[in-house]
Amino acid sequence: MPAGTQPNCLGGSEVRKFDQVNRITIPTRFRARYGNTVYLFKNFQSNDCIVVYSEEDYLKVYDNLAKVYTGAELTYVQRLFSNNIDMAVLDKAGRITIKPDFIEFAGLTDEALIIAHPDRIELWNQERWDAQFTTPIVPDLSKFNLSPRG
Repeated sequence: MPAGTQPNCLGGSEVRKFDQVNRITIPTRFRARYGNTVYLFKNFQSNDCIVVYSEEDYLKVYDNLAKVYTGAELTYVQRLFSNNIDMAVLDKAGRITIKPDFIEFAGLTDEALIIAHPDRIELWNQERWDAQFTTPIVPDLSKFNLSPRG
């Protein structure tokens, strides 16, 4: 790994504050795989958060729509997906500007809980994030395979 390069972060969380012009800093350890351009997605499946994709992952998700839908359904879902995406450029300080309608959609105020996943980052209102875990869900843990080889 070149000097000064950070490895991809595959998980974790941090709380970051918005500045007065709706910029938020993506933590350095989370942004190694994102380059300068990210795609912000209003997660209309749950109405809870903003998903941040790299360009590569955004294109994969978009292309996967055609594996699930065809014809008029595909066109509709592509339009719905495209209408809920915004592109943002990370500045030299690692900040991105979030549009007001995205902030309102996710219920964000002066800060966001930033959750890192291997394939995306999510921006959450802390209360909405915590509320997800109040409903008891008992997953079938026998489905979970601990081996990375499958």
